[in-house]
Amino acid sequence: MKKCGIIGLGNPGSHYAQTRHNIGFWILDEFAKQNDLTFSKNEKFGAETCKYLHKSSHQLLLIKPFTFMNNSGTLLPSLLKYSGFGESQITVVHDELNLPLGVLKVSNAKGAGGHNGVKSIMTALNTPITRVRIGIGGNHKQNQSLSNYVLSSFNQKESEILNKRLPYFLHAILSIIETGVEKTMNIFNQEKQIETTS
Repeated sequence: MKKCGIIGLGNPGSHYAQTRHNIGFWILDEFAKQNDLTFSKNEKFGAETCKYLHKSSHQLLLIKPFTFMNNSGTLLPSLLKYSGFGESQITVVHDELNLPLGVLKVSNAKGAGGHNGVKSIMTALNTPITRVRIGIGGNHKQNQSLSNYVLSSFNQKESEILNKRLPYFLHAILSIIETGVEKTMNIFNQEKQIETTS
């Protein structure tokens, strides 16, 4: 049976729940909700986790680190080893400032792209990872710092767009698991902009 670790990035606490930086948490929460899964908090390893058997052929470990974004990878090696996922394929779901809102891109075995949470994971695991990058750009004001922007909340229109896109996001994650990274990239990386007027 193939094992896959899926890590959603974000910051812990209700204060950050609706912010752009927490889109990875949101997507994993929605995945869990649609599959009747419940996250359990593991204080020792600094994460909320749950396991899911997908189509009797893939065992998934969903992980939401609560060590705050910049330290997302600190306890991951120990958690993965303890959970029996030490040699598993790792996919990280996170916000991407350099993509328009709702656009999805899959990257494999590349750098962190300036994302501190991804950088922390790559440093901790020292192994190639797959990244599912979800665009949060497009509404950044010139007088607003990047840190304030990523920690700002989505407005109502943006939230509606993302909710409509949710099935697409989940489809991409499952495509990586079922068909592999290369095929998924060929299918999902063609998109450059999404329709936001309807």
